[in-house]
Amino acid sequence: MARQRIHQGSFLRGELDPTIISRVDLSAYGQGLKKARNVIPINQGGIERRGGSVARADLGGASRLEAFIFNQNQEYVFAFQNQTLKIYSTNGTLVATLSSCPWITADLFEMDMTQSGDTMIITHQDFVPQVIQRIGSTSFTRTAFGFETSVNGEKTYQPYFKFADDDITLDINNTSKGTTGVTLTTNTAYWTSSYVGMIVRYHGTEILITGYTSSTVITGTLLADVSIELDDDPFKTTQGSGTVEVTMVAHGFTNGASITISGAEDIFDTDGNGLATGNLNGTFTITVTDDNHFTYVAGSSDTATESVDGGGVRVLITGHPPTRNWDEQVFSSVNGFPNTVTFHEQRLFFGGVTALPDGIQASMVADFFNFDVGDGEDSDSVQIQIASDQVNEIRHLISGKVLQILTSTGEFFLKPQVSKPITPTDIRIISQSNLGSQLKAKPRIFDNATIFIQNNGKTVREFLFSAAAEEFSSNSISLLSNHLISTPSDTAKLTSIADRTEQFYFIVNSDGTIGIFTSQRNEKIAGWMQWNTDGEYESVACTTNGIYTAVKRTINGSPYYSLEQQASTSFDVPTDYTITKTVSGSYQPHGVPKVNGAISSTTTMIADGFTNAPSQGETFQFGGSGTIYTIQSATATGNSGEYTIVINASVSQSNNTTLQFVTSKVFSGLTTHVGKTVFATAGSTEGGAIYYYGSGVVDGSGNVIIDTPTTACDIGLDYSITLETLPIDATIQGGQLTGLPRKIGKSVIELSSTYNVQINSNDVVLTETTLNTSSGLTSFTGKKEVYTLGYSLEPNLTITQSAPLPVRILGITSEIYY
Repeated sequence: MARQRIHQGSFLRGELDPTIISRVDLSAYGQGLKKARNVIPINQGGIERRGGSVARADLGGASRLEAFIFNQNQEYVFAFQNQTLKIYSTNGTLVATLSSCPWITADLFEMDMTQSGDTMIITHQDFVPQVIQRIGSTSFTRTAFGFETSVNGEKTYQPYFKFADDDITLDINNTSKGTTGVTLTTNTAYWTSSYVGMIVRYHGTEILITGYTSSTVITGTLLADVSIELDDDPFKTTQGSGTVEVTMVAHGFTNGASITISGAEDIFDTDGNGLATGNLNGTFTITVTDDNHFTYVAGSSDTATESVDGGGVRVLITGHPPTRNWDEQVFSSVNGFPNTVTFHEQRLFFGGVTALPDGIQASMVADFFNFDVGDGEDSDSVQIQIASDQVNEIRHLISGKVLQILTSTGEFFLKPQVSKPITPTDIRIISQSNLGSQLKAKPRIFDNATIFIQNNGKTVREFLFSAAAEEFSSNSISLLSNHLISTPSDTAKLTSIADRTEQFYFIVNSDGTIGIFTSQRNEKIAGWMQWNTDGEYESVACTTNGIYTAVKRTINGSPYYSLEQQASTSFDVPTDYTITKTVSGSYQPHGVPKVNGAISSTTTMIADGFTNAPSQGETFQFGGSGTIYTIQSATATGNSGEYTIVINASVSQSNNTTLQFVTSKVFSGLTTHVGKTVFATAGSTEGGAIYYYGSGVVDGSGNVIIDTPTTACDIGLDYSITLETLPIDATIQGGQLTGLPRKIGKSVIELSSTYNVQINSNDVVLTETTLNTSSGLTSFTGKKEVYTLGYSLEPNLTITQSAPLPVRILGITSEIYY
C-alpha cells in the first residue's frame, strides 16, 4: 500500500464552486475548500470561526442599512424602512426617527445615496431626491432636494432638456414678466395634467405651469420678460438700402408679425455714417424670407452706406413665434428622477433620470445645488449624454480617480483632459466594456477597484483601472465561487478591523445569506466564504470598523427584525443575536423568593415566591449580603412557587428573609428568543479562559435553563460552521490519484487558540477540561493527529463543532493511502 503526504497551509481561496471538484490543475484547488461556511480567513493563510453578533435594537420592520459617518467619534447606522428612516448610534440607541418619507419598501434597495460632511443625498427614479442633514448629535432633518434660484426669482438653476420631438413647436400669447394665465400651445398633442407645477422654458424664459387645458394647451405664469437673444452680428445690410436682413435659425415668425428689437449697435462705416442704433432698435413689422431669415426696414428712412454684417453681440427680440427652441425641467413627476448620485471633484453628479436614462447632470463647482450651464465656463454645470448605439440606463456613478459610469448595458468613465478637472467643454465619455450592472447591490470601491454585480445576478466583477493602459477592465472575481452569489440586493465593505489585517466585501443574497469576499491585491489574496444565521440577512452596513446587519428571524411564530453588530472575532462573541445577562440586585431571574417560616441551625428550609424554579448548584445570599450558600437540592412542595431547599451549611434565619441569588441556571427576559435553543458563554480574550455554560430552549415566557450556574453570561444562537476540504489528491508517478480509491489514514491539524473542534463528526480532545463546567476552558495551540477510516473516490475532511466556541485552523496535513 502506497502512502503520500499532502499539506494544505492556506485556505485563502475560500469556498470553490462544486463544479471545480475535478480541476486539480488549478492553483486555487490547493488553497480552496469544498465548503467554507460561517468562517473568516486570516491573511497569513489560516481560517477561523467568524465573530458572532450582539443584539442592538428591534428594527420593527424590513430595513436597508447604510452608514452615516460624520467624524471619527460620531458615526450612525441609518435604517431605511417603509416611509421611515430610523437613525441609530453605533451602540444601537435610537437617536432620531424621520417619518413621511417618500420611499416605500419596494424602493429600499434600488435607492442610491452619497454623503459629504453632514449631508446625505438619496435618489430613486420614483421620487424627488431627498436631503438628510445632521444638525446636531441627535438631530436630523429630511427635505426634498431644491435647486438654487436667482435673486429676482426669474431663474431656477436646474437641468433642462427638450424631451419633445424636434418638430413639435411651442407658442405663447404674452411676453411680459408676471403675466398669469399665459397660454402655451403646441402644434400637436403633448401636455398632460402632470405638467402643473413644472417649469417650461420658452427661448430660455421660464414659465411656471399653473393649469391644464388640453393636450395642446396649458397655462402658466411668466417669470421673466421674453427676450430672444440672437447670435453675434445677426444683421446683414445692403449699401444704399434701409432693409435689414436678420438671421434667426428656425425663427417661427409669420409674414407681417410685429416684433421689438433691442440691444442692436450702430452699423457705421469708417466715416461714422450708416444705420444708427436708434433706427435699428424699436418695434417693426417683418417680412419672412425663409425659415431662418426675415427682414425689416430701419426707422427714419435710414440707409446703409455699405454692405456688411453687424448689430453687435447681444441683439434681443421680443416676440412669441411658434418655436422649436423650448425645453422643460428634467427632474419631475413627468420625466422621472435620477437613479444615482455622487459627489466628485467638488461637484454633485446625478444620472439615469427615467426619461433621460443616459444623461448626466453635474452641479457648478463647489455649489452643489446650482446646475446653471451659464456660458460653459470651467466652473459651470456639466450636462452630457452617453449617446451610444444602444440604450445605456445609468444605474451607478462612482467617484474614484475618475467618474465611473455603470449602466444597464455597459461600463464607461468620464474623461477630462490630462491633468485637468472636469469642465463643460473638455470631457468625453469613454466606453470600456459591454456587460451591464444590476440596479440593486450598490457598487463600492474595494481594494482599488469598483465591485459591481452584473445583470445576471450571478457574476461579481471588479472595474479596475490600469494606469499603464489608461483604461478599465471588468474581470470576474466570482468565477470560481459563483454558487455563493444569488441575485444580491445589498453590499458593504470593511477595510479596517480592530486587531485584524483583513478587509472584507459583503454581498447580501436573495436567499438570506451573505457572501464574503476577502482581497489583498498586492499579495494575490482573493477568496469567498458564506455566512448564514438562524434567519435571513436582509442588509449589511459598515462604519469605520464595525459591521452591522439587519436580520429577519422567526420568533415565537412571527417575523422579528433585529439590528445586530457583528463581532470582529469569535473570542469577543461566539454566538449570534447575543444578549448579556448579569445576576444582580436588580436582576433576579427567580423573582423575590423568601423564607417561609423561621429556621434555626438547619440546612433545610422552605421558601416561596419563586417565579422560576431553583436548581442544584445555584448560589444565593440571605438578604443580599453575607455568606454565599449553595443549593444541594430543591423540591417542589406542591404549592405554587414554593420549594423545599437543602443548602450546603446550617443557618438560622427569620421568616420572610429574602433569598438574593448570586449565580443562576435560569435566566429570564429572553422574550426576543422564545422557542430558540440558546447557548451561554463568557470570556473575550484570545488565549484566555473561555466559559461555556451549556444550552437550553427559551420557553414562552422568555426563560431558559442552562446546564451550569453562573453570575453573568452571553446568551445567543449558535451558527454552525462547516469546513470541508476538497477531495485530497496528489500527483504520483503514473499521474493524478483522481478517480482512484484512496483513504485519508491520518491527518495532522494545526490549531491555534482553539477550544472546540470536530473532525468528521468526532470530537477532538483538546484539553482535560470538559464542557459545561464553571471552570474556564483553556485554549489549545499546536498539532493534533486525527485518524479516519474508509476508502473513497473523493476522500476529504469535514470540520465542525459541538459547541459555539472559537476555533482556528492554520493547516492540514493528510496522509493518503492508495
